[in-house]
Amino acid sequence: MRIPSQARILSLSRRGATALDAARETICAGGVVLFPTESVYGLGVDSGQSAAIARLYAIKGRPRDKPFQWLTSDVAVARAASGGWNERAEKLARAFWPGPLTLVVPSKGGAIGWRVPKHKWLLALLQTLPRPLVATSANLAGAAAPRTFQEALRPFRRTIDLALDGGATKEGVASTVVELKAGRIRILRPGAIPEESLMRVVAGGKP
Repeated sequence: MRIPSQARILSLSRRGATALDAARETICAGGVVLFPTESVYGLGVDSGQSAAIARLYAIKGRPRDKPFQWLTSDVAVARAASGGWNERAEKLARAFWPGPLTLVVPSKGGAIGWRVPKHKWLLALLQTLPRPLVATSANLAGAAAPRTFQEALRPFRRTIDLALDGGATKEGVASTVVELKAGRIRILRPGAIPEESLMRVVAGGKP
C-alpha cells in the first residue's frame, strides 16, 4: 500500500459509518489504522499480511521479539486458534470480555495475546474484517500509552494511513496482560483489571 504524506483523519462522532468503511478498506489493503478502544488508543493492521505487521513494528520502533496483541470480536476465534486454551482462560474470558484484558495463550507458531475490546465502534469494525486485527497501543516504544486522539496522532501523523478520532478513551489505562501457560497464571503487565479480581475469577468467584 502506498504510504500517504499525511494520515487521513475521520471523526467517529460525525462519520461513524464512513469511518467503518474506510477502516475496513484500509486494513484489508495492508494499511495501518489508528483507532480508539475503551482503554487507550491503538494502531492496527491485518493479521494475515506479514508486510503490514513488519511496517507496524517499524512505525512503533518495537523490537521484533516483542509480539503484538490480536483483537477479535468473538471469543470462539481465540479459542479455536489457541492450542493452550483451558478452563482458566475460559473463566477469565467469560468474566472480563469484552473488556481491557489480554490473555496470552499458546497457539500455533507461538503464544498470542488475545483481546475482545469493549468499544462499540471497534467491535463493529472487527465483525466486518476477514481476520483478527494485530494491534498495539498508539505510542512509540517506551512512551506512555495515549488516552486522547491528539496524543495518539502526534508521533504517527506522517507514517500511518488512517486516523480515527473517537475523543478521549473511557478507561485511560492499558489492558491487563495475563499469561496462561502450563497450568499457571502470570501477570505480564498490570492494567485496568486488578490482579485480585482476576484471581477471584480463577478460583471460581465473581470479579
